[in-house]
Amino acid sequence: MRRGLLLTALIFATTSGCARLADSPVNPLNWFGGGGGAQQVAADPAERRPLVPETRRQVTVDQRVPVQTITALTIDRTPYGAIVTATGRTDIQGYFNAELVPVSTDGGTLTLELRAEAPPAFTAMGPARSRQITVAYTLDRADLAAIRTVRVTGVENSRSARP
Repeated sequence: MRRGLLLTALIFATTSGCARLADSPVNPLNWFGGGGGAQQVAADPAERRPLVPETRRQVTVDQRVPVQTITALTIDRTPYGAIVTATGRTDIQGYFNAELVPVSTDGGTLTLELRAEAPPAFTAMGPARSRQITVAYTLDRADLAAIRTVRVTGVENSRSARP
């Protein structure tokens, strides 16, 4: 009994790892439908089913608004490009989810807009320091080579700097 079980285990171990026998009916891993069968691929891209069905797709709308005033703009060079840091001041406290959003690149000038999401409920006016938002945007060497000036805009003003 032990000899038969040992012999069966030995045969199973040696034939399951063979590359030539991978699709063979001798391979025990193919006995119960576990073999690597050929997958069918739709030839026409229009016939392919999308990964996420059309009914479950959601369109995200950017709810952020430009900040009131741009108070500071710096561009720091790095070995990999540059970091653009902008500080803006909002009209009330509580703005969040701020980002420098690229608007255009015209004639070597990169225009970024400092946007932030408004608080869901009215908040206090507060001092100017509590209404400041600082964000950064990275530029790699390839982008930086085509840019001569970086402009960051808000509602009331804009600031420019050269990298």
